[in-house]
Amino acid sequence: MTQRDKTGISAPPVRCGYIEGYYGRLLGFQDRIRLLEHLRAIGANSYLYAPKEDISHRLDWRGLYDTDWIDSFSHFCSVSANVEILAGIAPGLDYNFISPEQDYAHLRAKATQLLDAGADRLVLMFDDISDDISALTEAGLNEGAEHGKLVSRLQDDLACNIYLVPRLYADEIGGDIERYAGGLADSISADVGVFVCGRHIVSNQVNLQTDSGLLASYLRQQSADQNVIIWDNLYCNDYCPRRLFLCDFEGRNPADPLMLNGTGLVETDILLLSLMRGQNRQSLFSSAGVPDCFWKIAEFFDRPIFTDSPSPAPLELASRSSELIDAIDEMLWRWKSPLAREWYPFLFGLKHDLQLATDMVTDNRLAKTQPPILFDVFRGIKR
Repeated sequence: MTQRDKTGISAPPVRCGYIEGYYGRLLGFQDRIRLLEHLRAIGANSYLYAPKEDISHRLDWRGLYDTDWIDSFSHFCSVSANVEILAGIAPGLDYNFISPEQDYAHLRAKATQLLDAGADRLVLMFDDISDDISALTEAGLNEGAEHGKLVSRLQDDLACNIYLVPRLYADEIGGDIERYAGGLADSISADVGVFVCGRHIVSNQVNLQTDSGLLASYLRQQSADQNVIIWDNLYCNDYCPRRLFLCDFEGRNPADPLMLNGTGLVETDILLLSLMRGQNRQSLFSSAGVPDCFWKIAEFFDRPIFTDSPSPAPLELASRSSELIDAIDEMLWRWKSPLAREWYPFLFGLKHDLQLATDMVTDNRLAKTQPPILFDVFRGIKR
């Protein structure tokens, strides 16, 4: 077990790394160690452990981790070498800010357990929670100030640098960002890392100089040295699990502190982290064994449709459908590797979608491959 130096708060590095922060997937520790090794290889320095599917991270945040998990996490931290382990705790679903002492005791115990197991720093997370703050308002409390005070109290108690994922981490989330930011800025020091996504949860363009979103702008108006980190959801697909994004890493400033929220597909996330670090996509995919025929269908795995994007133009598929399906079939049936197995459901889904779009599917095949509700819709379209 590694032990932190708890004699003081060390200066945090400029963050670059991986966030295990998605819904729907939960890695094992061997996969996490593989990601650690790749982070070291590409010169990244941070791994944030914050999976939504870990019950003890979020739904049961008050409960301590069991011994087996702590042993595995401790080993994970012990082999992290030059990669710092940030351990997330997400109390935002039901933390009692009005009478907080009992909940604070639970939070402190959980934080201490993670630090003693080897975590370098902690992240308090208030993302993806209700925007109903009426109880706080009625008690005369400012939501941002309460989040900031909790971070500061825990940081002082544990002599450990604590980071924050605020509730208003993107402009499109409902709430009074100016009031939240004002309360937050008054209650945290500049070394508290605040994660933001930018104007949107999945941002097309994001950088800390000109396009970091309102919360980051307000915080930096209060303190030019405020530590702000981009939480980047460019490739995250938990909100659209039938899709896979394998686009170039563009619209970001390589000098910004930035961490990438992944897909939970380990082989895929290794590629995406390399894209984040500026490697050439075509060369990278070739080295990973991706067949050349992928480039015939790469457009279907391009960037997400962003909130502020125009509606996409209609696809011209009829004249290309045979070529596209041949490329997909080659990838499905002749490409065999761990990465191929991760991409299989997305490739098979694309094949079905192309066949549906070009009226190549019989009613029997349609009924076999589509949920009943979509079977009725597509059958209606066909007729």
